[in-house]
Amino acid sequence: MRVGRPWTTFGREGRARCALFALGLGLGLTGCSAPGGDEASARQESPLVADASLRPPRAVDSLLSLFDQTASVVEGEVTDVRSEFSPRTGPWTVVTLGNVRAHLGAAPRELRLKQAGGLLPDGRQLVVSHVPRFVRGARYVVFLRNTGWSLSPVLDEHAFRVESVGGREVLVGAEGGLVSGLGSAGVRQTAPVFETVDLVGARPAMRAEAQALGAAPEALEREAFLSLLQNHLRARGLTVAGAFREEPVTTASSLSVPVTPAVANPAAPRAVPLQPERDIPPGQP
Repeated sequence: MRVGRPWTTFGREGRARCALFALGLGLGLTGCSAPGGDEASARQESPLVADASLRPPRAVDSLLSLFDQTASVVEGEVTDVRSEFSPRTGPWTVVTLGNVRAHLGAAPRELRLKQAGGLLPDGRQLVVSHVPRFVRGARYVVFLRNTGWSLSPVLDEHAFRVESVGGREVLVGAEGGLVSGLGSAGVRQTAPVFETVDLVGARPAMRAEAQALGAAPEALEREAFLSLLQNHLRARGLTVAGAFREEPVTTASSLSVPVTPAVANPAAPRAVPLQPERDIPPGQP
C-alpha cells in the first residue's frame, strides 16, 4: 500500500526521485524477528557515522553514473531477513546474503544489507519505496554503493532476483521486468513478467499474460549479463572502485521526519500522510 504525497530525494544534479513511505497494520516480513540481548542493543544503538570523505548519492541516469557509484557487483543467497528497531534510529530491515561471490570489485563471503523501514513495536510496518524487497531463500545479483547513503546501500534498486524462465536463469528487477541488456541510460529491462515482491516477502508468481506468451526472448541469461558488464568495463578501460559501507554514513535515520496516522477515512482506513525526506550529505544534519 502506497498512499499520500511522495517523499522527495534530491541528487547532486538537482534531479528529484521519490521515496514513498507508508504504514501497514499487522504486517511482517517472512522470517522477521527482533534480535535480542546485548549484541542487538550494541548493533542498534551504535552511532551513525558521519564521514565527510564519502560522496553523497546522486541520480543514476546513465550507465556511466551507475558504474561511477558502484563499489562492487555481488551475487548471493538471502539467508535471513529480519527487522531491527531503535527508538533513536527507527525501524530497519537487515537482509543477510550468504555464499557471496563478487563479480566486480570485492566482497566478503557474507553481507548485511541494512535498509530503512521495517517492523514497529506496535506491529505496524514502515515501508519505503525505492528500497528493494528481498525474498528469503532467493539468489540475487546486487550493485552495492560506494557513496554515502541513508536509505539503502543497494544502488538505486539494482538488486536482481535470479529466476528460472523457460529453462534459462534470468534476472528479475524490482518491478518484475527481466534484465535485457545495457544501454546509455543503464540496465535495460523488459515489461513486467513477474509480480512485485509483496510486504511479507513471498516469492512472486509469473504474470498470467507472461505465461501465455512464454518467456521474453530478449531477456539475457544471468551469465550473459554478468559477462556483458565485465566486457563493457574492459572495453572502455573502466573499473568499479570504492568501498561498500554496511551502516548509513549520515546523521539521518528512518525517524528523521515524523510519520503520523491520517484522520480516519472509511475509504482509506490505513492511509498515512507522507512527508519529504532527502538523502543528507555525510556530516550534515
